[in-house]
Amino acid sequence: MEEYEYSFNVKTVEPYIDYCKENNYILKKVVKQNRIVYENKNNRDVIARFTTTFNDDVEECLFDCKNIKKSENDLKESIESIPIKVNKNNRIGLESMLNILNFYISANNTRIRYVYIKDGVKLEIDDYSSPKMCVIGIEGKKEEVDKVYSELKYRKI
Repeated sequence: MEEYEYSFNVKTVEPYIDYCKENNYILKKVVKQNRIVYENKNNRDVIARFTTTFNDDVEECLFDCKNIKKSENDLKESIESIPIKVNKNNRIGLESMLNILNFYISANNTRIRYVYIKDGVKLEIDDYSSPKMCVIGIEGKKEEVDKVYSELKYRKI
């Protein structure tokens, strides 16, 4: 599936959460996640990810791959695979395939992710505890995403 996304670092997530509330975005979820990212040794635009979501007492891990076709400043246009639910039985096989295909672990991140949605735009507001940083992701319909990016990137927050 194709993805059209802007992503940029910010000092803190609070003004972006406030922006969503003020502009009637719908809060879809707030979750704690751990994401282990693998990069391909031969092509750094091809990545694989294990994303574990912790929701109350439930832990769910998904595996997916991404091929970044265009990367320009904050904009990335990519193709993403359909996620596969990971369990004890298939994780070893998936990690073995990544090894054979020359992937290596490039990041191991922990974050709180806030997901807001409105008019075909999804804002993913990530507050990372490891490594310490804050990232705003804006994805969805090109025209709407471009508009929201312009509002957020260049406003004084």
